[in-house]
Amino acid sequence: MKRIIRQVFGTTRPKEIWGDLLTFERLVTKPIVHIVYWVGLGLLIIAAFAVAGITVGTVIKEGLPWGVLLALPFFIVGMLSILVGVLLWRGFCEFYLAVMSIADDLRHLRQYQEKLVQPEPRAYAAPETAEAAAPEAAPPVADAPAPTVSDPEKNLLEDPFFRPRFEKREF
Repeated sequence: MKRIIRQVFGTTRPKEIWGDLLTFERLVTKPIVHIVYWVGLGLLIIAAFAVAGITVGTVIKEGLPWGVLLALPFFIVGMLSILVGVLLWRGFCEFYLAVMSIADDLRHLRQYQEKLVQPEPRAYAAPETAEAAAPEAAPPVADAPAPTVSDPEKNLLEDPFFRPRFEKREF
């Protein structure tokens, strides 16, 4: 029993299990879907036996030539309906598992991101003097001459992907 609980919840400690259940951190319906799938498949198999039993009962009740003619289309349509039901049920369960897997992957990505980027705790220290509290003035920046459009080669080296639309250039 502990192995099953560990498979579903990842732990056997009741405090962690209740924490996961109440905060929706772990989705517990993923393992239960397999049981629900097999129960639904069993019900569809019972329905297939019911279709076969109704067709046999119709053949017996109506007699041989007319009973077969009445029961054969019912049997074919019934079995095809059961087959479609099995495929739809399988698709529904797979879709549910895919959504749960996406949710689980997103949870793992969020945990990885939180572990990867953790802000460093900073202790704010008040400045001791008024001079330390004043922001430092930035040193003056020397004015660099802006490139001119008249020099096409210089422009080309600065941005090699820029080509005016209707300008012909020969290199």
